Amino acid sequence: MDFLLSTKILERARQVILNADKEITVISPNFDYDFASLLLDRASRGINTTVITSNPDWASWFENKKKSYGMDEINELMKEREKHKREQVRLMRLRIITPAILTAVGVSAFLLIHKVLNTSVYVAVLPLVILIIISAYAVMKFQKRIAELNSTIAIQQQSLDQRLQETSNIRQEIQKNLKCFLNPGVYFTLVYNGDEGFVTSLPLSDDSKNEKVSFYEKVKKEEVDYVVRLLSKSS
Repeated sequence: MDFLLSTKILERARQVILNADKEITVISPNFDYDFASLLLDRASRGINTTVITSNPDWASWFENKKKSYGMDEINELMKEREKHKREQVRLMRLRIITPAILTAVGVSAFLLIHKVLNTSVYVAVLPLVILIIISAYAVMKFQKRIAELNSTIAIQQQSLDQRLQETSNIRQEIQKNLKCFLNPGVYFTLVYNGDEGFVTSLPLSDDSKNEKVSFYEKVKKEEVDYVVRLLSKSS
């Protein structure tokens, strides 16, 4: 048995997890997001991952990720696409409404200036011509932006479809490879990858501001299998 600083132990835990090529067993009363995400990544890459914890929040997190992995990113992509679609609809309406309003104002101004103020047709028609030019320019700008949005939305839809397929495949791998058990009797940490591993009193949560000293002892496969069977049955 050795006694090591917490930073050393946590770094060795990361290396054991990263070195896994077939299986990982991790038992810990607590995790931080980095370690939890690392285990999720390993499971998504086809590595059989067993997690046992006494923390119900993290047990729920692992179970939820089997169904919801990547959905936060998907929802953000969908929100961004919908925002551009709403802008596109608004501009398409403005493309119709703007010339109609400006033309109506121009005609009204023409009638007012020509009929009421008795000015010449050439003078009276100037506001109408100016408003028609402004209307044409506005429609041109609207059309340009709509074309840009069409291209953006098409690219976003392609990225969304691709990401949906990717996350669906990853979720299938996680569901197949990740097993999580909740056991209130877990007060220690064990990390094992099929070839090497250790047990310690330090949970897998990085608190670099508060360096600690914890025991560290290597474990064998038969010891790991015994502990997993024991905790799995009583979970």
